[in-house]
Amino acid sequence: MGVKKVKPFQTAEEDKKDVGPLKDRGCTDIICILIFIIFLGGMGVIAYFAFTLGDPWRILNGYDSFGNTCGVKNTKPENVTATLAGRDMTDYPYLMYFDPTVMLPDSLNTLNTGETTPKEFSMMLCVKKCPDVNVYPVPVEGLGGDFYRMWTYNKYKNEGQDFCEYDFWTTYGEEVGKKMDEISELTGLSGLDDKFRDVNYISETSSGPCPKYVIKSDPILSRCIPMFEELSDEIKGYFGSTLINDLETKLNALLGTDVSASQVMQYAMADVMNSYREIAVMCGSSLIISFIIILLLGWIAQIMIYAISILAAVACIAGPAYFWYVWYQAKEKLDQQTIKLESQIDNVETLMIYAIIITVICVVVLLLIIFLRSRVGLMVTLFKEAGFMVMRMIVILFTPIILALFILAWAALWSFVSGYIYTAGTATNLEFPREFTETVLSAAEKNITMVYYKDHDYIIWVWLYHLFGLYWGTEFFLACHEMAIAGAFCQFYWTRDKRKVSFPVLRGIWWVFRYHLGTVAFGSCIIAIIQLIRTILAYIQNKTKDSQSEIVKYLLMCLQCCLWCFEKVMKFINRNAYIYTAFKGSNFCTSCKKVFGLLMSNLVRVGVINCVGSFILFIGKFLVVMITGILGYFMLSKDEQIEYWAIPVLIASIFAFAVAHTFFSVYEIGIDTIFVCFAEDETKNDGTAGREYYMSKNLMQWVDNSSEALKNLKRKKGQQRAQAKAAKAGKSGEVDAKQTEQMYPSLEMDEK
Repeated sequence: MGVKKVKPFQTAEEDKKDVGPLKDRGCTDIICILIFIIFLGGMGVIAYFAFTLGDPWRILNGYDSFGNTCGVKNTKPENVTATLAGRDMTDYPYLMYFDPTVMLPDSLNTLNTGETTPKEFSMMLCVKKCPDVNVYPVPVEGLGGDFYRMWTYNKYKNEGQDFCEYDFWTTYGEEVGKKMDEISELTGLSGLDDKFRDVNYISETSSGPCPKYVIKSDPILSRCIPMFEELSDEIKGYFGSTLINDLETKLNALLGTDVSASQVMQYAMADVMNSYREIAVMCGSSLIISFIIILLLGWIAQIMIYAISILAAVACIAGPAYFWYVWYQAKEKLDQQTIKLESQIDNVETLMIYAIIITVICVVVLLLIIFLRSRVGLMVTLFKEAGFMVMRMIVILFTPIILALFILAWAALWSFVSGYIYTAGTATNLEFPREFTETVLSAAEKNITMVYYKDHDYIIWVWLYHLFGLYWGTEFFLACHEMAIAGAFCQFYWTRDKRKVSFPVLRGIWWVFRYHLGTVAFGSCIIAIIQLIRTILAYIQNKTKDSQSEIVKYLLMCLQCCLWCFEKVMKFINRNAYIYTAFKGSNFCTSCKKVFGLLMSNLVRVGVINCVGSFILFIGKFLVVMITGILGYFMLSKDEQIEYWAIPVLIASIFAFAVAHTFFSVYEIGIDTIFVCFAEDETKNDGTAGREYYMSKNLMQWVDNSSEALKNLKRKKGQQRAQAKAAKAGKSGEVDAKQTEQMYPSLEMDEK
């Protein structure tokens, strides 16, 4: 790659001649792309160590209290002494909690940073299938209730459902199992020796070796989740509503939804499956609708802008008139009364104050409408120009699909590595003393050695680096797309004969990847830094929300708001800098400086285009979603097989919004690009011979010397037509001005 040679200083005349897309480009901001490549190398190093130390199956399948991942064959870690670690769990794919009220996404709800003793604990085991039975302490009075659970656990163990600790029935629970095998009926439990009582083998801390109770469960995300339909009738009678409420709260927090609505979700999923054809039709319709609205957007924008302006003007006149009328009526009524209350007088005065305030506001708005009417016309022209260019390179509408694929691939790769980072802990022994009301177990049997995975001390810095990589990579792809689209529009704008523009989209993409990846990396890095700071601040807010004073909360909210605004401003500057780089080939800082000057000199135009233009594009997206939703309603609302028709319609509407946003984002970048090019063209050219505008006739009417520029354009075209006619007649050379003036008297040719 050759480096572009740039003069340190340029004269005003040289600067004015430097217009149009730079063909002899050079690489910009090379150091930035080198830094980005080095950063990606750092992410690769992190991924390598994460792959070495982590195991995402611990997240997907869960792992038991001894570090065994469910559903896979495990190898015992070298530094672990737990006897039950390193077991083959291929046939045991589900994770069961002895106490579901302490369930967390992580397998062991044990330690926070710096802690050595768990706050609350539940034994977790990998099981062949989730429990399909309920086991409670005292099922029937007088039938050996103190022995019922161990007898029941032994019975289900013989049937293939083992709820107790691994190897329990072949070690210190072997005698219990043999005794319970001899008893076939519940009545046989009466009169057993006390050493077979449940309390001897069921700890108070839900740490085993057998659970205090078992609840019918469904496998969700490889975890056994209790079925609430079973809880309300059976468990409540033994434990009361406290356990039920606690369990519901914990599970809702875990799953992020209302578990009691599981049946509704099942119906909804069935409706989605039954209506997949209608969903496909709605999604396909959204593509067609978006395309049609894109075609009509120039005319729709013009109608909507003028309609909004007229309605606003009418409201600015009618609003104050109505309030003054109300005030006049109230004052007349008050004047007719002999006795005037203080409250009535205050009401009349308040109405007058409101009328004055509204009048002032409406006058200001009305003046703005009148003052900005020409600028609104410019925005309508920009919409039409963008529509014309989009139709000439229709393939540009599908570039966001490629962008989405890149971003999805990046997010998938990032998530994949994150799974390994999250599980990249060191297997560590955890000695846990089990507490029993009374037990016949020995001291060694009462204590248990479990396994948990301890995070490394530097893990927080790894996460920050990895998270910054997500932000930077995502913004990098977005910036590449913006600059490529801007480059395609720039080629159309800065080419006088639009018919000579060939493969503008491919050339725009080539410019980005051949010359300007450094500029893209520079701009995207700035946005990523701001996003990382906002994320850290949000994390601090969440962690300290219960201990903050009101002043601190207010300051943090203000800081978060300021950062949000700063991010929006920087994204706006970045986009326009990318546009400037697309046709000038300048580096990021130079583009920011130049484009900032252009925007500041056209501040009113920028405000109108961004406010009103964004609103028009939003209306376009809303139309796509609304039409898709209405179509779905008429297709599904009368279908008797569909219980919740709103779910399929919602899915299709979300897809419709994504499609509309994809199409309209190209249109939005196009409008911004045309405006920046227009501002640069207006600054560098004046429409005279040798310095003709590149802009179209429609845009030319919005410059100060538009009439002279249009005359020069007509003269030039007249000369071209005269030369073409002379060539057909067999003549050559320069065409005489007087002859051309006679042929085209309306062109008013100069003597030259």
